[in-house]
Amino acid sequence: MKAYRYLLPLLIIVFCTACRSGGPETKEKESAYTDTPVLEHIFPFQTQHCHGSSVAELPNGDLMVAWFHGSGERTADDVEIRGARRSHKTGRWSKPFILADVPDFPDINPVIFIDGKSRLWLVWYTVLAYRWESSLLKYRISENYMQESGPPEWKWQDMIHMKPDGSSPDGIGRNDRFVQILERKYDELYRDLVSKGFINNETGPVSDEMWKKALDGYLAIAEGKGFTGPGTDISEKGERIRTELGFPLQRRIGWQSRNKPLITGNRLLLPLYSDGFDFSIIAITDDWGETWQFSEPLVGAGSIQPSLALCRDGSITALMRDNGPPPARLARSTSSDTGKSWSLVEDTDIPNPGSAADVVVLKSGNWALVHNDTEQGRHRLSVWLSEDEGKSWPFRKILAEGTAGSESRSHYPAIIQGSDGMIHISYTNQIPGPEGRPSLKNIVHASLSEKWLTD
Repeated sequence: MKAYRYLLPLLIIVFCTACRSGGPETKEKESAYTDTPVLEHIFPFQTQHCHGSSVAELPNGDLMVAWFHGSGERTADDVEIRGARRSHKTGRWSKPFILADVPDFPDINPVIFIDGKSRLWLVWYTVLAYRWESSLLKYRISENYMQESGPPEWKWQDMIHMKPDGSSPDGIGRNDRFVQILERKYDELYRDLVSKGFINNETGPVSDEMWKKALDGYLAIAEGKGFTGPGTDISEKGERIRTELGFPLQRRIGWQSRNKPLITGNRLLLPLYSDGFDFSIIAITDDWGETWQFSEPLVGAGSIQPSLALCRDGSITALMRDNGPPPARLARSTSSDTGKSWSLVEDTDIPNPGSAADVVVLKSGNWALVHNDTEQGRHRLSVWLSEDEGKSWPFRKILAEGTAGSESRSHYPAIIQGSDGMIHISYTNQIPGPEGRPSLKNIVHASLSEKWLTD
């Protein structure tokens, strides 16, 4: 019975939240929100896995949240993309509905947003062979999505065909540009990590042997060593040589979505990452999905799941989850050419336990960052505010906190700012279940003001 002690305070929170989030008496959307954070459970606690949420505001002020839901993640064939709507009139969440489902395959990490043509997008990926490296990116677009309940009417669906590597119809030879870019970026990263003491055979967290093993694995994917056939290489003398070469299948699949895109003018920049490569990339479209181009890789020591912020000078900052060796910190890279090339990936001083984070540029020009601000564990979720575009974060508030080392989780957040100035966050909420039973999970929506962050 001991585990039930976690449920009583949560039931109280649910009751109080329902009272504050807007009931039949709510007349206008402004009355649904206060400066103090309001937490709403989008659906009741249950034992199935629900994770990877994304939140968007619709043109009328309603909210839509998407997440993946099933008995697991990449190895569970029943995982589907679900969604729910929050009415700005009643302050209530609809019953969950299916947004996408490829039968008998896992569908993971939805990203939902409104584009510059007022169309609703859903981006996600389907895992083909139970490994992240076999993921295929997909997207749907709707022009009819303002229903009071139920899913949008999808007008278009396609895959995002990843080709970040040029053409290599005769195989990946010695002069392959993508391999050369990676070799250059990894060499730059290696020299930087050595200079900072992170790679050191005596005292550093990474030895040369560990570095070489990881690098060989990444270059094997880039060189297509898992998908080979007869090809044509060019010798040092410029001669064409028929030989066995790799082909670029493995570097064109396995790309994964996580955070919302950055839209600047007519350019949409969709942040992506690869668990095979352990680095990130940006998919770019200047015609709202008709055609795509791809940035240089954002190569770091396990820097994945980028979140993008547009700076006042037009440059772009990417903050990335840390999947690499110590120190456990968010990583950062910048672009001065609207997302095509990126600077050396470096650690920030922002703690990160290997968990997703998301940033939004507020109307005030300040940045709000939601993340697990710990080096270990996902039990605490905080919102930080920066007044100098991420150089410092003087304002920090805890949004949710559980017991370190327990099954408590508040993680994988998404953040936006609504048209009325309120900040909206969705995240995965997990608590211990009754003793001997699985943990309990749901998706939470939090609304809060910038004023609360700075008070």
